[in-house]
Amino acid sequence: FSCPYEDCTKTFTRQYNLKSHLRTHTDERPFLCGYQGCMRAFARQHDRKRHYNLHLGFKPHVCAHCGRAFARLDALNRHLRSDSGAPC
Repeated sequence: FSCPYEDCTKTFTRQYNLKSHLRTHTDERPFLCGYQGCMRAFARQHDRKRHYNLHLGFKPHVCAHCGRAFARLDALNRHLRSDSGAPC
């Protein structure tokens, strides 16, 4: 399944993934955060869930060197690659 937008070369093995991707072009955001007082909305359910967990303080990714916890794996990886000269 290929994205029909002219300047986009993305392809997907599942139609559902293409449908989700198309929202990045249309700015459709049907998934509301749901946390009281938060008005954020997301194009993908996965992003909504990840955001909602921030409200809950859920930080499952822990640095083995210093014990600092992160909500997202990419944040932990960025922490590990820091230019400070030390592991943390």
